[in-house]
Amino acid sequence: MSEELKQKAMALEIYNQQLQMIQSEIASIRALKSEIMKSIKTIESVKVDEETLIPVGPGVFLKAKIVDDKALIGVKSDIYVEKPFSEVVEDLKKSIEDLDNAEKEGMKKAEELAKAITALRKELQTEIQKAQQAQEKGQ
Repeated sequence: MSEELKQKAMALEIYNQQLQMIQSEIASIRALKSEIMKSIKTIESVKVDEETLIPVGPGVFLKAKIVDDKALIGVKSDIYVEKPFSEVVEDLKKSIEDLDNAEKEGMKKAEELAKAITALRKELQTEIQKAQQAQEKGQ
């Protein structure tokens, strides 16, 4: 195989790895969005002075009574701020918007990469066929 073919084959492999990474990031974004949407639904359904179940682990819940309409929301690593439910929901909806934008950007990059992969794959196939035909003629 010629040096040029080897380089194109390596580039194709790198592009495929990049595409897999982007697809993985998109899946993570979608999972996080789903989790945030569940949080919004939960917060919107919680009523002050009602009992509720709070998940503390897989299949483990604590019974608790909501004493006010405030929640702690993480703003940075290990830093939490107490806010009213309405503000928490607004913050979570903003997070979903940010994630939507990140997802769209990832999808755009994935499409561009997929097109580049397709074009490079066609080039490689054409060059390999030419090399095989040249070798057959030489025999």
